[in-house]
Amino acid sequence: MTERWKSNPMYWCELCRVWMNDSKAAKFNHEQGVKHKENLARKLRDMSKKADAEKQQEEHAIAAMDSIEAKARKQYEADQAAAQAQAGKWVWHEGSGYYYNAAHRWYFDVKTSYYYGHAMPVSGRIGGAKGVGIADPAAAAAADAQKRKREGSSSAAAAAAGKGAKKPLDPAEAEALARREAARQRVEARTKTAFGLT
Repeated sequence: MTERWKSNPMYWCELCRVWMNDSKAAKFNHEQGVKHKENLARKLRDMSKKADAEKQQEEHAIAAMDSIEAKARKQYEADQAAAQAQAGKWVWHEGSGYYYNAAHRWYFDVKTSYYYGHAMPVSGRIGGAKGVGIADPAAAAAADAQKRKREGSSSAAAAAAGKGAKKPLDPAEAEALARREAARQRVEARTKTAFGLT
């Protein structure tokens, strides 16, 4: 009867990249050898160099980021100062009773939220649908006269019809008016922020 063949277990040394018998004596003899000890010392040196290089690279990256952040902070402060200088500063003008911006030579009336001054557009309103200022005085007078004319005719018609009180609003119309007023307030707040009034 023939015997079944079985191979001896083998052990692979990662440092030396060699195979040997998987026994205590073979491992011990190999680990006490000069070649294995040199390979072990070389691997430890390489690991130490790699750790030092990674630490140095990390310190360099931190220093570079600190430098970038310092430059960015300095540039941001310069940009803020330039923007403030360009936007000008609003100060209370005792003679007119308005806020005055010397950079743009504009006056701002807090009560009406209108802007008046030299550098305004030729005509038309500034801001959203309702606007926060009227540029041309002649256009303003004409608009006020037209508004008074409309209000006078509507009140006369209401008096003729005998309706002194207003009709209650439809809920959809009331909601639309509320949204319109909210949009006007947002535009007015943005405009004030742009001119440095908030």
